[in-house]
Amino acid sequence: MTTNTKKTMIEEIQKKDEIDVVQKQLQKFQQSLNKDQKKLIEETDKLVSSASDSEVKSLSTNLDIFYNFSVKLKSILPIQTMLTDTIKNFNKIEWTNAQLIKFTNRVLCATLGKNYDTIQGQDEYYYNVLRRVSVCIVYELTHSVVKHLDNNAFSNPVGRTPKKIYISMKAINKDADLKKKYNKEGGDYAYVSFEELLSISKQFVLKVKDDTREYASKLVKMLRALEEYTADAQNFDTIDTEIKKEEISLIEMMTCRFLSMLDTDSQLETMANIKVYLDNAKLKDGLINFHESYDTNKIKCVNFVNFTNSKPIIAETGEQLLKQLSNQ
Repeated sequence: MTTNTKKTMIEEIQKKDEIDVVQKQLQKFQQSLNKDQKKLIEETDKLVSSASDSEVKSLSTNLDIFYNFSVKLKSILPIQTMLTDTIKNFNKIEWTNAQLIKFTNRVLCATLGKNYDTIQGQDEYYYNVLRRVSVCIVYELTHSVVKHLDNNAFSNPVGRTPKKIYISMKAINKDADLKKKYNKEGGDYAYVSFEELLSISKQFVLKVKDDTREYASKLVKMLRALEEYTADAQNFDTIDTEIKKEEISLIEMMTCRFLSMLDTDSQLETMANIKVYLDNAKLKDGLINFHESYDTNKIKCVNFVNFTNSKPIIAETGEQLLKQLSNQ
């Protein structure tokens, strides 16, 4: 008998002994329970079963929602609301989380006859369902991956398992890592769960290869969340004066901090871009052009102001700056 064989046998014996000890402990635990404790455990077990049943149902329902929007309703979706003067083709959109929010609001909510502002405020769970499936819907609209077998795109699940949907694996098979993860058998088509479809969609729509590595830093993760929030909601969320005052104060503080971070890292070009957005009257989408009260022939920028009367601006606060501007 070799040394390795002896070692394996010893490990198996030790493992069996450990299992026996645990089993005896569990038996002792069960015997120690009184009637009320056993009843409470039974109730808890039923709650866990109910929650798991709901989760299985939810995963299947998410696939149904995805399929209805992207296949059955495809021809009537108001995707033209996503187009602009510069983006004239839906397939040319560069998808980001912000764009997906717009898609949810302008296409999915609109199709259902819902006002997205009302939904977000009154039924956030309803809205979150649409947000969750949005990337999958975009994936199908832009890649047409759903495949039907005998006019059916879904699997027939057995027991307490969610159903799956049949999709093309051609693009996935071109990437060794994706093929290994989603299509080990290597066929042209395969059934995938909603969770798998969601992960695949993120990789092809948002170019996110691994959900666990989507955000390289804590700062990026938090900024992405802010980006999502401010994508369409560009007004303050509250009418409470004190809360709004705090929101404004925090925005001012964080804006100054971010500018200091950029300055410390010598990101002068980025700072210049921000300044152009704030001040340059020639920039079509510049902030200054949203204010008709500014005389763009007089005010070229805020920091380094060129006035026809050449009066210098010396201001240490926003209040001082506005006061001096009003006197020019």
